[in-house]
Amino acid sequence: MKHILLLVAFVLAACGTPSATPSADLTATQLPDVPAPTAQVDLATVTPVPVTEISLTDSAGRTVVVNQPVSRIVSLAPSTTEIVAALDGLDRLIAIDMYSDYPTEVSALPKITNPDMSVDYEQITASAPDVVFAAGITAPDVIAAIEKLGIPVVVVGAPNATFASVLADIRLVGTAIQRDSDAAQLTDSMQTEWQALADKVAKTSERPTVFWELDATDPAKPYTVGPDSFVAELLQVAGGTNIFADVTDAYPQVSLEQIVAKAPDTIILADSLWGVTPESVAMRAGWESIPAVQNQRVFPIDDNIVSRPGPRIVQGLQAAVAILHPELK
Repeated sequence: MKHILLLVAFVLAACGTPSATPSADLTATQLPDVPAPTAQVDLATVTPVPVTEISLTDSAGRTVVVNQPVSRIVSLAPSTTEIVAALDGLDRLIAIDMYSDYPTEVSALPKITNPDMSVDYEQITASAPDVVFAAGITAPDVIAAIEKLGIPVVVVGAPNATFASVLADIRLVGTAIQRDSDAAQLTDSMQTEWQALADKVAKTSERPTVFWELDATDPAKPYTVGPDSFVAELLQVAGGTNIFADVTDAYPQVSLEQIVAKAPDTIILADSLWGVTPESVAMRAGWESIPAVQNQRVFPIDDNIVSRPGPRIVQGLQAAVAILHPELK
């Protein structure tokens, strides 16, 4: 069940205490002798530099005003952490959620969420971030609590993400941190690579049936993906047929009997990072009758690149295509 929570929920955090410079009360006798100025500045002619701000519409349709430049960022989701890093903003990240782990440099950053998804608001206040990037499924009361601290919150990510929404999220972050050109270049590249893979898959008529395993803490009732999930789109583009495309839930828990009845050609283990292997699946009671197990068509996949709606999703598609259509080079 922990894996399901990782797939569908990311929360918030922050850290870092800004330093203060003490003022000095100096008398005239303490001041060093200095030459008289040769020129005087007419203060009336000095134009104060205005605070630059931008108004943007985030993934939740909210209008958010963000002061520029943004130099201190808190990310509440692994996908958004990866987006910021991909836009050359790694040096601006000051705190992250506890599940962000890519790129590896972020492991040294303070974590402002806990395993139970609770948030340390005191840390957020102490961090003094210019912006907090919340997840699409961040609770509204959490967003409201951060905004009460006077910190702008930009929601990045739709609850039901698609490849198109991922591209939009990257452009949104690019605008927020003044990396529009980098975001455009990245999304154009992703779109080109995604389409090239889709075109390649379209040349084959074979569509193997697939059971995509998310969490088999209970092997008799594992979790999988339904029709309205982000992974379902990736699986379809990769040239597979989701055996549970007819259910109503995005991430349903199904029975062994249902899996056996649908007789999948292939099993993809998105829980392999949790120690699940093709060998362990073959040892499960009742699974020996499934065609994918009989024909040794059970494959692990890196869940981080297929379930995080971020810049590496094209790599996730490549991995799925390699499993389902190894003949396509």
